[in-house]
Amino acid sequence: MGEIMPVGEAPVPEFLHDPNFGALLFGVLAVWPLWRVLNRAGLPGAWALLALVPVVGLVLVFIVLSWYRWPLLPPRPRPLPPKRRRVA
Repeated sequence: MGEIMPVGEAPVPEFLHDPNFGALLFGVLAVWPLWRVLNRAGLPGAWALLALVPVVGLVLVFIVLSWYRWPLLPPRPRPLPPKRRRVA
């Protein structure tokens, strides 16, 4: 009929041993929070779907968050000109 399993052990599906499954699962769980962060920054939330690409996707999302201009932030004030020294 079938194999007799020791008490306390359950069969583990084969796909759970694949490292890409763990990366994909993490990406799926990260999409919702990333979508919200991107929307609050004024960027398209669809960038969060890149998190579904294992390893490279999260790196790309973080590059977008760190290097793109956030439209909802107020513009930076211009720096004051340097003071000129008087020569006597």
